[in-house]
Amino acid sequence: MSTAPAPRGSDPETRMISSQPNLAYLKAAWAAHASISAENCRQSYDEAGISFERVNHSWIVRKDETQVSTMPLRYTRQELRMGFLGRIEMEARKAAAEIEAVLLRDLSLPDDHMLIVEVEESMRHLRRRGHRALAIFVVPTAAADRVRRVGMEIQAFLDAPRACLYAHTLNTDGYAGTDLLADCSKRERHPRASTYGELGQRIVATLHNALERLTNQHAPT
Repeated sequence: MSTAPAPRGSDPETRMISSQPNLAYLKAAWAAHASISAENCRQSYDEAGISFERVNHSWIVRKDETQVSTMPLRYTRQELRMGFLGRIEMEARKAAAEIEAVLLRDLSLPDDHMLIVEVEESMRHLRRRGHRALAIFVVPTAAADRVRRVGMEIQAFLDAPRACLYAHTLNTDGYAGTDLLADCSKRERHPRASTYGELGQRIVATLHNALERLTNQHAPT
């Protein structure tokens, strides 16, 4: 193996200085983690497309051509998996912050409803089980009108800018009623984008359209 130093800026720690999530890194790191986990836990590193280059007293770890981690000379397979998730979390937090900022700025909710972005809970699931989704909810407060309450759920995925959207009216017992996205296309219910900021904007547009239809249904005739 070569002992040449890694190219400047190729280390994930260097790239992570940016406040923008590195989407190429996220894609490669999630793929690296999946390639040696669960049903692939017995797969060799070569079969998984993972390679190692020794630089001084550490290994540079790559998935195909993308650097995804740095490990000490002695490590276990489990430590490698956890190393992937630790570095993924750093980028995932940037993705979460980017989408949260758009929702807080642009999403206009009905009176007495609030936005809940479960960043820390989602990060715990990421670290412990490799869970890829950021859970976001819109829920009514205790003061909300019992007749015009809505519930929304956004599962924003942290491996690429994509999401699944759910939105319903809530009946007086708190259970889901009318599907507010029933008339939406698959592309609207399951949006994809090139950045997390753009994903947030697409989510806002779809939810605003759903809320507008609800408002029109309740408008006096």
